[in-house]
Amino acid sequence: MRRPHLHATPSQTILALYGALLLVAALAFPWWRMECRSPQYGQRKLVISVSPTSVRGDVKEIDGLGHYVGMLPMDTLGQLERAAAPFLVAVAALAALAAPFQRRRWLRGALAAVVIVVPLGFVADLWYWQRYAVNNLDPHAALSMIGDRVQSRLVGHYSVAQFHVDASFQTGFFLVVVAALNLVGFLLADFFERRRRAAAGVAAAVALAVLVCWPARAQAARIEVDAAHPTIAAALAAAAPGDEVVVPAGVYHEHLVIERPLTLRARTGAEVVIDGGGRGTVIQVLAGPTSVRGLTVRGSGISLLGEDAGIRVDGAPGSLIEHNRVDDTLFGIVLLSSPGSRVLGNRVRGKDIEIPRRGDGVRLYDSGASTVEDNVIVHSRDFAIWQSHGVVSRRNHVSDSRYGLHYMYCDDNVFEDNVFADNQVGGAIMYSRRLTLRRNHFTGSRGPSAYGLLIKVGDDVVAEDNWFVDNTRGIFLEDSPSSLYAAVAIHRNVIAGNDVGVSYQASVSRVVFSDNVFAQNRAQAELLGRASGAVNVWSLNGRGNYWSDHVGYDHDDDGISDSPYVLEQLFEHLVVRYPAVGLLRLSPAAEALEMAARAFPVVKPTPTVFDPHPLMAPPRIAGAPPARGASAPLMLAGACALVAALLVLRLSRRWSLEGSS
Repeated sequence: MRRPHLHATPSQTILALYGALLLVAALAFPWWRMECRSPQYGQRKLVISVSPTSVRGDVKEIDGLGHYVGMLPMDTLGQLERAAAPFLVAVAALAALAAPFQRRRWLRGALAAVVIVVPLGFVADLWYWQRYAVNNLDPHAALSMIGDRVQSRLVGHYSVAQFHVDASFQTGFFLVVVAALNLVGFLLADFFERRRRAAAGVAAAVALAVLVCWPARAQAARIEVDAAHPTIAAALAAAAPGDEVVVPAGVYHEHLVIERPLTLRARTGAEVVIDGGGRGTVIQVLAGPTSVRGLTVRGSGISLLGEDAGIRVDGAPGSLIEHNRVDDTLFGIVLLSSPGSRVLGNRVRGKDIEIPRRGDGVRLYDSGASTVEDNVIVHSRDFAIWQSHGVVSRRNHVSDSRYGLHYMYCDDNVFEDNVFADNQVGGAIMYSRRLTLRRNHFTGSRGPSAYGLLIKVGDDVVAEDNWFVDNTRGIFLEDSPSSLYAAVAIHRNVIAGNDVGVSYQASVSRVVFSDNVFAQNRAQAELLGRASGAVNVWSLNGRGNYWSDHVGYDHDDDGISDSPYVLEQLFEHLVVRYPAVGLLRLSPAAEALEMAARAFPVVKPTPTVFDPHPLMAPPRIAGAPPARGASAPLMLAGACALVAALLVLRLSRRWSLEGSS
């Protein structure tokens, strides 16, 4: 077989290779973006990002608004193109790579033309579907009377009734434009054959300049707030993408909007306070990647409808919010449609108002693949993560709030080494899959509907090495796992000092408990309702759990009890038959009934727990529960009382000896 030979100059080959690389890289970025503002969503912008393979962002919300004027749902448009796009881009990249190896000039031109057509084809297809959408409106829609005034623009600002829209091309599209320009240079070098080297050299130089100077601009200028820029807003207005705005010490009464990717930070060692004066959102980030570091942000408004926040990142992927102090704000740090962002080392304290009127300390919405680490959240409503897949949350401390963790409709997330203390609910995980909770602490959740951890409709959840201590209910399970082949595994956790260790509904089955420590709970486990069908598993590979109230023996000294642990609850059996009896749950009357049932086992209810291999000693669990604030004074008082008692005892003995003599 003949080895292929290059029939193009080195400069042409570089152009073709660079064009192919840009085509492949473009698939990782959005190509077109639409932002929509509407009265229903207050200050929040709805954002749609379009690439040849996907439509992402607030699709459901935009479709809801489009329904008013009779527009078709976006997912129904361009389905064939989205399915074929990866293959078409791959063909274009291969065409660029193959062009330098073709001897015939017309064939090289044809292959280069394949690349040049890519951006033109995307624009034409996008324009076609926009025109199709506005020309095929539902005549029965609520605002059908304005149908003849619905516009379609690829770029710019326009309005549809009370909705305001901004459209623009994005990074992916510009990358394929540069790729097409490279192949244009390739063709020009072929066309001017006598000056091929010069033309290809110029085109290669232009491509190299784009490659080198484009990212270099991100390291551009450093702009300080000074006499030339007396306010932070003035410095931001003078900054270009990639610039760094440095703020000296002081108190600034401003509301900031960051509309281009840059860095806003406090001067090293300076205390910078940005005070919103009790109105609106203090800092709003609208472009990414943007960094906000080292600031004290305080004094947002109190509008729940407007979601007034300290720092709001809206449609700014890859942003960094780091080492800020956010005080006296309704919402603390909010990420909306900003995937790949990081929230690191911030201190957030909400407003001193009742819990139902507070906003979330940290909220992520549609911001997948983000990282939230080392933050302290106090006196807020929730630490909320919604519709954000692939989020990693580590070493955060949430206290004095409603939900330490409020987590819904998210998959593939990891929570490690977090502390959720003294909240109404330690954590609530709902309608999510493939989650890992490791070495977290859920403590001090007390109240009539309080849980250390609630898992509702959770599939493939793994909870290991966590501490559930001093809660009304340590773990509450509902409809989990919900899928036929999913699982929930609860291993090596400490579940201690709760009113109820584990509470689960009759719909819960196939949950595996092993190597857990159930210690000094008023009720180790609780079944709500009458179980039917599959049951839960209380041991794995011959190892069950440690139960502090288990009385067993270990004849072969293998650490496993030779008798099973069986938990039977006559009271819960009666509640199923007579629901009104449930009013006495966890009361002295219920405990007295259980004691009588154990002493005189006349009725044998269905076991709540059957652990065939209970452990004789508690296994070692990673970490330790956080010390509660009153423990040190109590230990000191106890030590003083002990010393005083010993002193009194010694003196009394001396007095008794002296009296006898």
